[in-house]
Amino acid sequence: MAYIDENFAYDLSLFEEPEELESPKAESQENIVYDLNKERRQRRWANVNPLQALGTLAVSTLVIFALAAIIHGQAELTELNHQITSAQSTLAELSSTYTQVQMAVENKLGPSAIEEYAKNELGMSKTDSSQKVFISFSEGDKAVVAADGEKSIFERLRDAFTEVWSSEERIG
Repeated sequence: MAYIDENFAYDLSLFEEPEELESPKAESQENIVYDLNKERRQRRWANVNPLQALGTLAVSTLVIFALAAIIHGQAELTELNHQITSAQSTLAELSSTYTQVQMAVENKLGPSAIEEYAKNELGMSKTDSSQKVFISFSEGDKAVVAADGEKSIFERLRDAFTEVWSSEERIG
């Protein structure tokens, strides 16, 4: 790593891959294939705590259920809002129909409609002074007396009861 002529040039040989050094072990183990991934996997699973893995699984399951509950709740809320909106529109339509029917009833059964029907169909008119009739009782009051020989129905009923009561007293 020497700089020539103080040129401050880059030494690219530093970035080259070093040549493999031949070691006595490498010569003796030429036929052995070494799997680094297997050793890494074994080391990774050797350090795993089963309780920690179970806790992580439980927390993950709780998070998934919570998210599912939130999504389900939002779907229910959306559906209920849709039902409320449709019920409000139905209410507005029925209210409008009610107002129309109420106006039609008032037109048919209002005082002006009844007066019109009475004039045209029944031939009636409003009262005036020509329709008034005065009655006079100049003869006085009369009383009519029943004939002496005839008994009224009340007298006959009274006589019948007195006979029944008087006959019970004689028997007893």
